[in-house]
Amino acid sequence: MKRPGGCGFAFAAAVLTGAVCFDRAHAQSEPRSAYADFVDTRDPLPYAALDAAKRDSYDLGHALLNTQFVAAGTPKAERRDGLGPLFNAAACDACHNEGARGQGLSRDGLAPAPLVIQLQDAQALAAHRADDGDPVYGHVLNISALPGYEAEGGAWVRYTERSGLYPDGTSWTLRAPTYELRELHYGPMNPSTAISPRLAPQLFGVGLLAHVRDSALAASTSSGSANAPRGRFGWQVASATLEQQTAIAMSREMGLTSSVIDHDDCTSTQTACRSAPSGGTPEVSAEFMQALLDFQTFLAVPRSKNTADDASSSFAGIGCAACHRPRLPVEGVDGINEIAAYTDLSLHDLGTDLADRDAQGRIVPTRFRTAPLWGLGHTTRRPLTLLHDGRARSIEEAILWHDGEARAARTRFQSLGADERRRLLEWLATR
Repeated sequence: MKRPGGCGFAFAAAVLTGAVCFDRAHAQSEPRSAYADFVDTRDPLPYAALDAAKRDSYDLGHALLNTQFVAAGTPKAERRDGLGPLFNAAACDACHNEGARGQGLSRDGLAPAPLVIQLQDAQALAAHRADDGDPVYGHVLNISALPGYEAEGGAWVRYTERSGLYPDGTSWTLRAPTYELRELHYGPMNPSTAISPRLAPQLFGVGLLAHVRDSALAASTSSGSANAPRGRFGWQVASATLEQQTAIAMSREMGLTSSVIDHDDCTSTQTACRSAPSGGTPEVSAEFMQALLDFQTFLAVPRSKNTADDASSSFAGIGCAACHRPRLPVEGVDGINEIAAYTDLSLHDLGTDLADRDAQGRIVPTRFRTAPLWGLGHTTRRPLTLLHDGRARSIEEAILWHDGEARAARTRFQSLGADERRRLLEWLATR
């Protein structure tokens, strides 16, 4: 395919040889900012000018994002084999389309690849500590398999409408999901396993989140050791680094090994999966891993073209800024001292309605990382499926689902007049 900007950009050649052309048009210097103007959504830009070597690696990472991995031993596969045998998607782009957040369901149906069904020990999830997943199905319910293997199963999502009124009489509706795991091909799931639907987050700006000062993060993000880097990635901030987060996704959702995680998500009961041919040791080379990290490290946040009245005072006044912090200090980034990600990268209890449930349907206390709001202006170009499981069809619905620690802020939002609510929502849509 032809890459915007004039470079001949053949994904297959880029993956096999790493020879990606350097587009000088993108190397023009400009003031440092987390944002860039995404003229073409197929051309996600870095937030800073890169030298030729780093731009080549960034472009290779972009190519790898779009690369379909294949089964081990596939003829002429070269360095892109090793997929599965159990997996959710064959390409990173299936869940992170050109860096954007995953797309959830618009109606009842089977959960798509971007809506990952994570499996966690309920007690470990409630205590915010690592666990071994389900003893039979591992950390992720894999919905696809290579020929000759059986997928683990699928999750059917059914939505129930809820409705209510604002104090001024304006009506609102929400949709509440329920999940039914179907066609579990490897036997019953542990009754205490938490079923944790998690929509693939956007990649925009994640490299800058990695540079947020540890001193700016609350103690709730700690990975357990006083000397360990504080977690900041994933819905439960389980990963302290982009490398760890990327390796986990490749291992559990694509069945690809790396130098960081040398195994896939096959459990001891899945003997055929464990004995499947390997695509190499590791299956994702050091060069490929570095390219994926460079792409994420320098990927900008799309600058919104929309204009709206400044509603930042309303945002702060009702309490949203307490968790969606407008500014965070960063260090180690040339020319950038703070970012406007609208998050505190900390965990919060948002109430039982948003909490996970175990295989028996019992509520599991769940805390979620405050989702960064930057990039919402780019997101609103597509039908919205927001929150950790994609249930919210608008920014308004996402706010109305907030409870627990965020109940007071939600209540104040509901008490705003119709015009002030509209201005706030329009302003949020331009972040």
